[in-house]
Amino acid sequence: MTHTQLAGGLVGLALCTQLWASDAITGIEVTPPEIDFDVITRLWGFVKKTTDAPKDLPPPPLVLDWHVPPFARMGFQYPTPNFPDNTMQISIAPRTIEGYSKEMVTWGVGHELVHYAFIMRENQWQNRRATFADNLKHHCDLEFKQITRSIADEIWKIYHSDTQRAAMYDEVEKSCFNEPNQ
Repeated sequence: MTHTQLAGGLVGLALCTQLWASDAITGIEVTPPEIDFDVITRLWGFVKKTTDAPKDLPPPPLVLDWHVPPFARMGFQYPTPNFPDNTMQISIAPRTIEGYSKEMVTWGVGHELVHYAFIMRENQWQNRRATFADNLKHHCDLEFKQITRSIADEIWKIYHSDTQRAAMYDEVEKSCFNEPNQ
């Protein structure tokens, strides 16, 4: 990595990292048009209600992350006993913003919010722990799949794209097939 790439990455990370305030998701300061924070805020409320999360549970930080592995578009990271130095955040690869529709990026963030809610529920909703247990496999869990399909339906109510909703439904099944241990 060159000095310019490192400096650009650090500046971008500093500009793009922000904790979401309670239920109001304000997210990334320099917001690309493909990230619709009004819809994501709505989805966060939906996820909390659906998983019986505490009303005051804050969402994790949302970060543009140039280090997301090439096989992933985004991911939820958190500290575990095996990886205690992980930062709790949803990391979005910039290539995802460039290569996917606003609806799919929004659905992806919703999918990661469900991972976060499941991890928090497994850890008795204690979001300030040093590390988090992660013994449950989410992608093939019937509740997880139902919630992520319902997120697709919520997005459809806003954008009315049958094609995008079908693609989101497909992603629910692909997640289970391709990554059953997550």
